[in-house]
Amino acid sequence: MSDSTRPEIIRYDPFAGPPRINGARRIGIRPGTELIHAMAGTGSRPITWTVEGLPATLAVDAAGIVRGHAPQTPGTHEMRVRASNTEGSTDAVVQLHVGSTLALTPPMGWNSWNVYADAVDAETILRSARAIVDTGMRDLGYQYVNIDDHWHAPERNPDGTPAADPRAFPDGIGALADQLHAAGLKLGIYSDAAEKTCGNCFGGLAHERIDAETYAAWGVDYLKYDYCHAPRDAATAIERYGAMGDALAHSGRSIVYSACEWGGRRPWTWAPEAGAALWRTTWDIFDTFGAGRLGVKGIARRNLGLGRHAGPGHWNDPDMLLVGNHGRGRATGTLRAPFSGNWRPKLWSFRGLTDVEAHTHVTLWAMMAAPLLASHDLSESDPYDLALLTNPEVVAIDQDPLGHQARVVEQSRHGWILEKRLAGGGVAVSLTNMGRRPRTLSITGERLGLRGDEEVFDAWTHEVQRSHPRITAHLPAHGSALLVIH
Repeated sequence: MSDSTRPEIIRYDPFAGPPRINGARRIGIRPGTELIHAMAGTGSRPITWTVEGLPATLAVDAAGIVRGHAPQTPGTHEMRVRASNTEGSTDAVVQLHVGSTLALTPPMGWNSWNVYADAVDAETILRSARAIVDTGMRDLGYQYVNIDDHWHAPERNPDGTPAADPRAFPDGIGALADQLHAAGLKLGIYSDAAEKTCGNCFGGLAHERIDAETYAAWGVDYLKYDYCHAPRDAATAIERYGAMGDALAHSGRSIVYSACEWGGRRPWTWAPEAGAALWRTTWDIFDTFGAGRLGVKGIARRNLGLGRHAGPGHWNDPDMLLVGNHGRGRATGTLRAPFSGNWRPKLWSFRGLTDVEAHTHVTLWAMMAAPLLASHDLSESDPYDLALLTNPEVVAIDQDPLGHQARVVEQSRHGWILEKRLAGGGVAVSLTNMGRRPRTLSITGERLGLRGDEEVFDAWTHEVQRSHPRITAHLPAHGSALLVIH
C-alpha cells in the first residue's frame, strides 16, 4: 500500500560514485572453518580490493570476496581493507575474530517466509540471490539467503539424514549452497525443535547431530530453529535448543543459530548459553502497523524493553522486515487460525504498511540493532522500497560495531524518542509519531548529553545541520525522523 506523501529519502545508487565500504566491521568465525565473506562495497565499477593483515589461510578475490578457512588458533586479526575505483579510494579496518562467537553484528539478508510461505523452490531462492547482487543489496551488507519451512522431502532418508523435496530442489541443497557461495552469499535453512515443523514437515528432535553434520556438509551457513508442536515449559525448550546448539558447534562449520520460540519462555535469558546468536522476542509479524501484538508497533514496543540483553554475538530478533509486500505476502498478508501449519480459512486480511509506516519500520529496526532480513519478492522491488533497504547510513546504524540496542528516552501513547550510542562517540536519535494525526516531537540536547555545537546528520536524506538546544521533528501519522549526532 503506497502513500502519496512518501517521506523524503535519498535514492542511493550502489553502482555510482567513489567507493564506500559498508556492512559488518567485525566478523566472527570458528577456528578452522570455511569463511565466505563479501567485503561489501558500493561505487562505480570496477572496484579494486586489497586487504592487508589477512591470515595466510584466506585470500580476497577480484570481487572483494574473502574465501578460505579461518586459522586454527583463536584470536583477533585486524585487516585493513582498501577499495579503489576511477573516482577515488577509501579504506577501513575490519576485525576478524576467530573463536566461538558468530554474528558480531546483526545478520542481514533475505528470508522466503513472508512472501512465499510454503511455495518455495530452488529457482525462487536463486532468483532472490541474483536480485540481492543485481540491486546492490549485497554491497550494502545483505548476505544471508534463507530458506524457511517446506523445503523438506516427505520423509527423511533411510539412514536418518534430512532430504530436500526432489521436485522443488532437484539438485539438492548442497548444489544450491555452492551457487550462492560463488556469488559471495550465504545459505540459511529451517527446522524445528520437535518431530514436526510448523508446516508439518519433519523436524529436528532426536536428529540434532545428524542434521547439523548434514547441514555443514551441504554448506549451510544459518539455521532458523522453530518451536511448533513442542511443550510449553521452558525447561524442555532450553534442553532442545541446547542440543541443537551443541550439535552445530561441533559440526565443523560456522553456522549462525537463530532460536525462534517467539519469546514466550524468555529466550534472552538462556539462548546464548544454548549457542544461539539471535532469538525471536515476539510472535510472527504481520503486514500491519497496529493490530496489537501482531504489527510493527506492538512488536517494536515489546522488543525495546529487552535492550540490555543485546550486543555483539547475541541479538534480540523482532522478526523479518515487511517492506515490499504491501499486503500481498503469502504468510503476512492474512491471519489464519488456529495456526497449525495448515492453510486454514483466513480470519483477517491486512492491507500492508503505507510508505510512511515502512519508513518507520526500518528506522525502528535499525535503532534496535535488529537483524535486517527482507522478505518480499526482490525481483519486483519498488524503487522506494529498495531505497529504504539500501540507505548506507541507516544500515550503518544497525551494523554499528558497538552493537548497542537503542534505549527509550521518552515514550508516550503518541510518541517515542530513542537513543542509540555509536562507535566513535556518536549517537543516533529517532523520533516516532505513534499517533494517527500529524504531530511535532522534540527533545532538548541536554537530555541527550549534547553540548549544542555538534553536527546533526539526517540519516534518510543525508542533509547536515548544526545542532540546536532542542531537536524537533514535524511528523505525519506513524512517521519518523532518524538523526546521527557527532
